[in-house]
Amino acid sequence: MIRNFFYISLGLFGGLWLAWPGIVSSKGWRCAKDIALNSETKSTAPLSVFGDVRRKLKITTSVSPKTLLKAKSLGPMDKLRVVGDACFRS
Repeated sequence: MIRNFFYISLGLFGGLWLAWPGIVSSKGWRCAKDIALNSETKSTAPLSVFGDVRRKLKITTSVSPKTLLKAKSLGPMDKLRVVGDACFRS
């Protein structure tokens, strides 16, 4: 049973690493945390506009136009894929 758990976890991590090589770096996790924490907040600070523009530009350049057109109806797995592609792809 422990051997099976080891193989499953190794396969899961290996598959994620092949799709998103940046998943093992702290820079990618900081980016994902930044997107997750600041996606719904509306800040009024003047300098926060630059951070919002940079984050939105990074997300926009990493997803397809079809995904951007149906952004209002994205499910949780689609949102995870968008954040993963924006932050963990090298």
